[in-house]
Amino acid sequence: MRGVPPFQALLLLIVLAVLGFAGSRYIGMGVDAGGDINPKAPPPDTATSEHTVEAEIEFVFSSPPLSYTLTKPSETGGEDRTMLQSSSLIENPCYGTVRLVSHQLTTYWLDVVWPEDADDGAHHFVQIHISPIQGESQRFCFFSSTKNMNETFEYNSGDHHHE
Repeated sequence: MRGVPPFQALLLLIVLAVLGFAGSRYIGMGVDAGGDINPKAPPPDTATSEHTVEAEIEFVFSSPPLSYTLTKPSETGGEDRTMLQSSSLIENPCYGTVRLVSHQLTTYWLDVVWPEDADDGAHHFVQIHISPIQGESQRFCFFSSTKNMNETFEYNSGDHHHE
C-alpha cells in the first residue's frame, strides 16, 4: 500500500490539469496558436475603455433658461455625447445624474439659452455643482450678457478607484 499514494497524487495532478484547461476555455481565456494567453480586452479609444463615476449635477440659474445642454465632445472626431439636456419645464435649481469620466481631466461643453439678453449692466449666470459618488466635488460659475451662453470647462473627479 505504500506505492498507492504517489500514484493517487499523479492521477490527481493530471485530473486538475485537464479541469484547469477546460475551465480556462469555458471562461474565455483560451490559448492561441502561439501559446500566449489572449484575454478579451475592449478596443482602445472607446467609451467602454474609460473608467466612469456616477455624479449628481446641480444647475443654479440667475433666471430659468429656455434650454440647456451638457455635452462631452468626441475626442476621436465621432459624435459628441449629450450628458444632460433640459426638459420642457426647467426648475431652478435643477438636478441630473450622469456618468462622468473619472480620474482624468475631461472637457465638457455647456450651452444655455435664456429668453432674452440680460439687462444693461446685468448678466445671466449659471452655477454648476458636480458631486461624484467617489471623488472630489467641484463648482463652476459662468456669466453672459447675451441670451446664448456657450462655455467649455474641464473636470477631474480625482477618483483613483476603478468601478
